[in-house]
Amino acid sequence: MSAARPVSAEEFADALYARMPTAWLTWTLVAANLAIFVALAWHAEALWRVSGAILADWGGNYAVQTRNGASWRLVSALFLHGGLLHVALNMLALNQAGQLAERLFGRAAFAVLYVLCGIVASVASVWWQPNGLSVGASGAVFGVFGALLSYVLVCRSSLPAGLFGQLRKGLLGLIAYSLLAGFALPGIDNAAHLGGLASGLLLGAALARPLDAPSAPARGLLATVVVLSAAVTLWSTVPPVASPPLGVDAFQRVAAQVAREEAALARRYHLLLDGLRAGRIEDDRALLALEHELVPAWQALEARVSAEAGEDWRAAALLRYLAKRRDALQAVSMAIRTRDPQWADLSSALQRKADQYLLEVQSQEGDIGAAARQSAGDEPVSKAVR
Repeated sequence: MSAARPVSAEEFADALYARMPTAWLTWTLVAANLAIFVALAWHAEALWRVSGAILADWGGNYAVQTRNGASWRLVSALFLHGGLLHVALNMLALNQAGQLAERLFGRAAFAVLYVLCGIVASVASVWWQPNGLSVGASGAVFGVFGALLSYVLVCRSSLPAGLFGQLRKGLLGLIAYSLLAGFALPGIDNAAHLGGLASGLLLGAALARPLDAPSAPARGLLATVVVLSAAVTLWSTVPPVASPPLGVDAFQRVAAQVAREEAALARRYHLLLDGLRAGRIEDDRALLALEHELVPAWQALEARVSAEAGEDWRAAALLRYLAKRRDALQAVSMAIRTRDPQWADLSSALQRKADQYLLEVQSQEGDIGAAARQSAGDEPVSKAVR
């Protein structure tokens, strides 16, 4: 297909499909991602939101471990997704963009493009969030978007005029919308998207050629070297792990210790409420126990988690739970001091919020906080202080 004369969209499509009737590599990637998600969801017993702990166990790009020698996570994370909507959107985009890219660049070049852009995206994610966890094919998919945009711009003279305009407008709009949505919504790994996009633009520009033009392996090899060098340079600037990271078992041990101590504190709190309700404990004694025993004990638990698991991304949910329980105890103290039912209501609301955080913690680590099910949040405070 020569650039000497304009070609119609039908001629271009015929030439594209004649060159590669079936884009089976794209279909294989989509099938592999879907199969892995089915197995992951079955294991996690979760369809819409797989817990971060399980994703880390299965090979997610948990940056602390990735930086500490588990560099294979840069690749394995590309095939893991956090929920049904996550995998569905990524695979829909990959199926549509991947089939076109596979036919335009060739199967081998597309394979290199996809994997390399995914690795660069994972490196960018670790660089941006040195203690974070990332999963998903979106970085590699953004690389495919970038490569297609480069092809459209580099080979515009060989494309039908109408098709050139449609592709350019569609790709620019899709990339812009996806990036803006990523910056507007929480939990989106924008660093991975930008890393994949940048590497895809460079590789696509080097690999792009009209359908009837001879291949230029030297250009593709040079671009691959440049992208790999950029990834290595970026990786070299990632801060090292200050101390050996907490593995999954180590974090479970810390959380299990917290759960045991929390159970003892919960029993002490229940005895205190029972004594107040029955009139066996005076307000002054209750305040002394709350303010000089229970609240400091909760603060000590928070300090322990921060000190021993501060680098672990899973500690955030546990710390939120502990903080709400501590706030609830302080509200109980104010309820006893003031006899104001609003403080009792606030304490109950804080305890309910803590219970919500407890569910989040338990979704990450099924055995964490099990002892806290018989917590202060299970018993209304108002009966004891009104």
